[in-house]
Amino acid sequence: METKTERVTLKPTLKSSLSSVRRDRLQSAAARLKRGNSATLFFLQWLRAPGRMGAVVPSSRRLADAMARQIPPEARQDSAPVVELGGGTGSITRGILDAGIPPHRLIVLERDPRLADLLGHRFPGITVLCGDAQNLQALLAERGITRVAAVLSGLPLLLFPEQARCRVVDACFTVLPVGRPLIQFTYGFAAPLPPHEHLLHARRVARVFRNVPPAFVWTFKKAG
Repeated sequence: METKTERVTLKPTLKSSLSSVRRDRLQSAAARLKRGNSATLFFLQWLRAPGRMGAVVPSSRRLADAMARQIPPEARQDSAPVVELGGGTGSITRGILDAGIPPHRLIVLERDPRLADLLGHRFPGITVLCGDAQNLQALLAERGITRVAAVLSGLPLLLFPEQARCRVVDACFTVLPVGRPLIQFTYGFAAPLPPHEHLLHARRVARVFRNVPPAFVWTFKKAG
């Protein structure tokens, strides 16, 4: 099955003053990054927008596994998709797939076009959407999806402006049924979002000290 990467973006054009040799070198370097050097690409994207990335290195395998373990049995058995917000270079994506979620059920939302392309190349069969998590509900509705089984987020929500954070969380719980989790990690001891803002049940469910930096996993669910 082919990976479905859907996005609408304008690609930057090289200035005509660039020599053909320099242009070839730049394109070759970009291709190498896309093919395999995901940590380097992640770091370069962090340099461009540190507030959107949250960390300078991808999440560890231990953190990815800790996140994926929070997907409840009923969500694993559901036919609805599992959504990952902020796929990055695919650390958590790999953990979700290794936990038994089949590729055709996984939708990964990534705002950065180059990271979205990388995810599409690394994980055949998943659906990669290049867009903003604030528009999650609309992006899913365009594909006829009104309900999801679970949401896992690698977004640095604490760094978001309050209005943007609220839009992301509201979009998640518009498509999440009561009792299904938003699974979020953070590098601090406090909850990565204020549960009272959205009338949510919040619970810290895992600590991952062998991550750079050490991380904590939280689940948030709608109050019944």
